[in-house]
Amino acid sequence: MNDKNRFYAKNYLYRNLNYYDKKAASNKKLYNLFVILDIVISAFIPFTALFNDVFFQTKYIVALMGSFITILSAFKTSFGLHKKWVEYRTTAEILEYHKRLYLTESAPYNKSNKHELLISNVNSIVEKENRTWRSAELSIKKPSRN
Repeated sequence: MNDKNRFYAKNYLYRNLNYYDKKAASNKKLYNLFVILDIVISAFIPFTALFNDVFFQTKYIVALMGSFITILSAFKTSFGLHKKWVEYRTTAEILEYHKRLYLTESAPYNKSNKHELLISNVNSIVEKENRTWRSAELSIKKPSRN
């Protein structure tokens, strides 16, 4: 039974660690992409405006670039990419910390119930992250349906 518990505990830890690690990485990539696009497009607006006398379409291009920046900013804010990246990364790092303690059989994982304790601790960490997510979602004001 002990080998079964050990396998389950490690598998449970690694599944959760992998999930939060991947979520942190994907939110980081998306956030950084939006930031880079925002910077690059913003930097090209003054340059593009210089061609206003040469091409009559320039003002439309500049307006489109400005609109695109507004959309990017709205996406970054609405989807909370930076916040999610930090929260997922924090949870992944806490799980990584427990993984190191567990694998090295350091306290509190130096007792006979270490597998059960690992499962309990991973559950607590994930539940705390879920409560944080839930409260953040509930705090977002939804438009009323009138």
